[in-house]
Amino acid sequence: MNGNGHANNSMELNNSNNVRSDTPATLSGVPVVADGNLHENGHAKEKTNGYGVVSTQASDDEGFGDEDEVECGWGRFRPSCLQCFNRMPGFLVFLCLFAITQGMTVNGLVYVVTTTLERRFGLPSVRSGFISSSYDFSVMIIIVFVTYFGERSHKPYWLGIGASIFSVGSLVFQFPHYTTPFYEFQSADFELCDVNRNDTDVCELGTSGSSLSHYFWVFVFAQFLHGLGAAPLYTLGITYIDENVKPKMTSLYIGIFNGASLLGPAIGYLLGGALLDIYTDVKKDPDTLGIDPESPLWIGAWWIGFIVSGIMALLVVIPFLGFPKSLPGAKKLQKSRVCEAHGGSEFTVRSGFGNSLRDFPKACLGLIKNVPFMCINGSACTEWFLLSGFAVFAPKFLESQFNLTASWASIVVGLTVIPAAVFGSIIGGWVVKHFQLRFKGMVRFCLAVIFVSFLCMGAFFVACPNPNFAGITVEYGDEMLAHQGKMNTSDACNKNCGCMDNFEPVCGVDNIMYFSACHAGCTVKPEDDGSQGYYNCSCITLPDSLMEGDPEAISGKCTATCELQPVFLAMLFLLEFFTILAVVPAMTATLRCVPHSQRSFALGLQSLMYRAFGTVPAPVAFGAIIDTTCLLWEYDCDGGGNCWLYDNKIFSRYILILSLCIKFGSLIFFLLALLTYKAPPETPADTAKVDDAPEDNFNSTSASQAPLS
Repeated sequence: MNGNGHANNSMELNNSNNVRSDTPATLSGVPVVADGNLHENGHAKEKTNGYGVVSTQASDDEGFGDEDEVECGWGRFRPSCLQCFNRMPGFLVFLCLFAITQGMTVNGLVYVVTTTLERRFGLPSVRSGFISSSYDFSVMIIIVFVTYFGERSHKPYWLGIGASIFSVGSLVFQFPHYTTPFYEFQSADFELCDVNRNDTDVCELGTSGSSLSHYFWVFVFAQFLHGLGAAPLYTLGITYIDENVKPKMTSLYIGIFNGASLLGPAIGYLLGGALLDIYTDVKKDPDTLGIDPESPLWIGAWWIGFIVSGIMALLVVIPFLGFPKSLPGAKKLQKSRVCEAHGGSEFTVRSGFGNSLRDFPKACLGLIKNVPFMCINGSACTEWFLLSGFAVFAPKFLESQFNLTASWASIVVGLTVIPAAVFGSIIGGWVVKHFQLRFKGMVRFCLAVIFVSFLCMGAFFVACPNPNFAGITVEYGDEMLAHQGKMNTSDACNKNCGCMDNFEPVCGVDNIMYFSACHAGCTVKPEDDGSQGYYNCSCITLPDSLMEGDPEAISGKCTATCELQPVFLAMLFLLEFFTILAVVPAMTATLRCVPHSQRSFALGLQSLMYRAFGTVPAPVAFGAIIDTTCLLWEYDCDGGGNCWLYDNKIFSRYILILSLCIKFGSLIFFLLALLTYKAPPETPADTAKVDDAPEDNFNSTSASQAPLS
């Protein structure tokens, strides 16, 4: 008996599974050849998956098209001019275009317009976070079945159908713009202080209009369609790459693919930020309304970007439907692979396996019992929890801490975070290829860079002072509030003004922000259209330097600067870079520690887990935590509301504590993956397949001694 309990004289190991040599395998009376190897008696090897001896010819070839069906085209229309795309670089172009579209929409535009949707449709942060989570929730529901059945089916067809569904989702997302009335940001009759006004209950007066919060469900449905359409992208798309290129090139192609997918959010942030400088009702001139992008009441053209993404998704549908089931040469590549599957997790499928739900439990059990694979899944959950939360609320954090507009905060986040993510993804793939890292080397590399990103969490020690806001952070008369229990926007200077609770902030010459001109006690505003100045304000202490004719208050927030902004952005860049640096090695390690026949299903199960425990709950959890730091709420007549002012110090501390705890969990999971991994035994056949590779620089074992199966 050997160390694994198998009889040495009766058992061998092939490239991915235990092989029995005592019983010949036949299929319709013909010996079945596994990987082209026969025993001396002319019989083919047989494999076992832990549930009995199974035939493997179908599993080796299943999923690869016939040699006469590897041309690019549609039906019988397969012109020779299209065959230049019938290789991996050609497929990668359209896969990257789909990834850019998905990233631009889901991880860019949706995040950029989050605060705008909150203001326009009266949504709190927890509900806007749920809009983001709806995408991952829909992917989570179907991803396992997509990858399970898609593993042996026509993967480009799945991608084409997914792109068409994604396009519909983008068009649905911008639908509420056409069914809502023009945006009204103020009620002029109640703008100024009026001691003769009695009833100021907006809901009783009926001046607030109907609530728009019910459109929340339209956005949820649109995100659900986005999820359905993108489900095959990061699973079947990646395995299609892996099965059509040399193993040592897989990480490089995946790195390029991930880099393109991260370029999408960059485009989304920049495009979305630019569009938010355009007034949402493009037929109206904002100058005549007395509002500009600097005003907190400004609503930009959040909906235009989704028209662009819908068209982009449609452009890749027909090309995907033209690619063959497998590219030329895929069968030859399949026979030259070396398996690094975790010892004891070998899994071989019978003919036709995966075409029926009755095989589903066995497939799941085989992966769940793979401890290193499950540990990597755990790290994926924690890392994507943080990435998803940061992506949704990073612009809001910058808005609050550094007093930025929504559009400029989105652009700053895009210019800071996305380049770091793109370079991190590409460099991570290059490192795996250049040093030819095996499983343990990849995990050690991930541990190192995640530890550095853990240290970069110090960025959230940055906390800028809260703005001076009358009745919220300072009392009327410029005295600091002793505690939050005294917060009240009303005071003796405005108690008889009959002010409404509509947030229309003004900045007084005393550099204090007031809830509205009415709350500042202002009674005069020039009649000329577009004027933003107010006079005769009873709550504002006038400085001696005020010149005659100068306004005592102007519409909008008070300007404020925070010298810590460059420090925070530099730390945020490093945090994102080192976090994404581990993505491609971790993904490649996932493909290497599971049997080759379960790659797509393993990615699907991993996607299910990191969405269920990461990207789905993260925006909701971050939103709920952020809502607890709110100092100033504005509610509509239906009870919905959004926050206008946050406590900056508490905001940053809560994010810091949550992030450190989650990031520490990532370190633990990667460490457990390293400690529990058991390399499969090496065979002479596997040794012959190994290229003349340099020593694994992140693994103390030399290339000839590295774990092979």
